Amino acid sequence: MIRKYLLCAVLILSFCPLASGSENHKGGEEKHDEKGHDHAEGEGEEEAANVGPDKGITEFSERNGFKLSAEALKNFDLKFMKLSGDGPWVINKSALVHSGEETNLFRRRNGFFKRIDFQITKTSGNELTVDSDDLREGDEVITFGLGFLRIAELAASGGVAHGHSH
Repeated sequence: MIRKYLLCAVLILSFCPLASGSENHKGGEEKHDEKGHDHAEGEGEEEAANVGPDKGITEFSERNGFKLSAEALKNFDLKFMKLSGDGPWVINKSALVHSGEETNLFRRRNGFFKRIDFQITKTSGNELTVDSDDLREGDEVITFGLGFLRIAELAASGGVAHGHSH
């Protein structure tokens, strides 16, 4: 399992050139800020090093989550389940993301990926019936490629320290 996450980290970081002189991307920082992306003060440098139009993670905001480049989406072969109806929805247990004490789902809406909270209303074999205020008809729940998405989320939000990315 750890090998899988390390491979994902190496691959995502190959799309996010942190080690290749992020100081050379100061123009990227300015473009990022001019686009009006949400970020707390002091996070701009970290975010600009990981997020941008020439990176695997193209956009990030606290509210919406993060977007991936077309190349990253193609290379990581994510699998989705589109939600229909008002919910609750039946999903496969493979959609669960475990991070520390938390268990979440990743949702894609308007191209943005976001880790969300949910409630289990029923369990049956490999299927869960779930409900969430953060899900609606048309959203997609990610069922495969979750380790990659978690690492991308950390990189986009500044949760990956530069020393760990080389």
